[in-house]
Order: sequence, then structure tokens, then C-alpha cells
Amino acid sequence: MNVQCKTIISKNFNIIEVVIIVLNWTVEYTMSQVLIVIVYALICITYFLKNRNRILIINILAHICQAFSFLLLNGLTGVAMNFVYIIRDSFFVIDEKNRKSNHLNKKDYIIILILILIIICLTCLNYNGLGSLLSVVATIISTIAIWQKNTKYYKLLGIPVSIAWLGYYIFLKSLFGIILESILLICIIVGFIIENNKTKNYL
Repeated sequence: MNVQCKTIISKNFNIIEVVIIVLNWTVEYTMSQVLIVIVYALICITYFLKNRNRILIINILAHICQAFSFLLLNGLTGVAMNFVYIIRDSFFVIDEKNRKSNHLNKKDYIIILILILIIICLTCLNYNGLGSLLSVVATIISTIAIWQKNTKYYKLLGIPVSIAWLGYYIFLKSLFGIILESILLICIIVGFIIENNKTKNYL
């Protein structure tokens, strides 16, 4: 092996060592990243489903995986927020069978209020720095957005939700979380722009 090859290999190993040190790459960290990849794979699957109940069930599975991922990264606030997501989506699965109208009713407003109160309580119990509040912001906006009947507003609110989750992944130093959420954010923005342009052209 010549000197140039040895130099290149040495540099590559140095980069890997730096990444391992910066991210504190352990077995737990590796497992958390695997779970994050599974989370986004499940999210992708939902885009190919038409049945709302199946989408919600897949979302619940994604939130469970994300909660365990955050637990491995010591992101307790993120774990708590995923608990809220699981409660919310489970309510939708049950409510979907009995709902007769797509309009918001008194029960919906009560559920939103209860979820926000749960979010506040869980945040107080699991707060671990200002960065952890980004997951709280994402959950509150997402909880409000999910009840929007206007898809334009729902997709618009998806942008700050994604930005907040991206910030939380940066706070946790989750490499795959940062990469995959960045891709998702770009897709959300592009999708919103395309739909907005179609609406303008239609008008």
C-alpha cells in the first residue's frame, strides 16, 4: 500500500473518529438512529395508504418507535410528547367509527384542551433544557393543525412543526433525525407551494 493510500485511509478514520466523539456514538445511539429510520419509513408508508384508520395505526407505531428512540437519546420531553401523539391518534381511531360530521364540535374542543393540559403537565415533569421545548412547540402546533379541516392551513402549519422537530433533533444530536427531517421539511414546503400555486391558478 503506497503512502498516498495510507494518508487517505488515515484521514477517513480521523473523520469517523470525530463523528463518533461529537455524536457520542454508542450502541444506544446506534439503536436510536435505526429506530428513527424506521419512524420515517413508516411515515412514508402512510402516503401510500387511503384508509384513514390504517394511516392512524401506522402513525401510532411510528410514535412508539420515535418515543423509544428519544428515550435512548435521553430526550425525555420528546418521549412525553410522543405519548401525547399516541393518545391523540388513538382517540381518532376510536372516534372515526362514531363521527357523523367532519365539522368541529364541542367534544373536539374539549379534547384539544385536555391534550394541551397534558402537554403542559408532561413538560413540567420532563423538562431538560430550552432545546427540549422545541418538541413541545411541535406537539402543540401539530395537535391544533390535525383538527384543521382546510388542508391548506394544515399543510402550512406542517412547516413550523417540521422546523421545531428538526431543531429538537439538532438539540439531541440525532444525525439521521436531522437528515430525514430536513428532507421531510423540504417536501412539505415544496408541496405547500405547489398546492398554493394551483389554488391561485384555479381562482
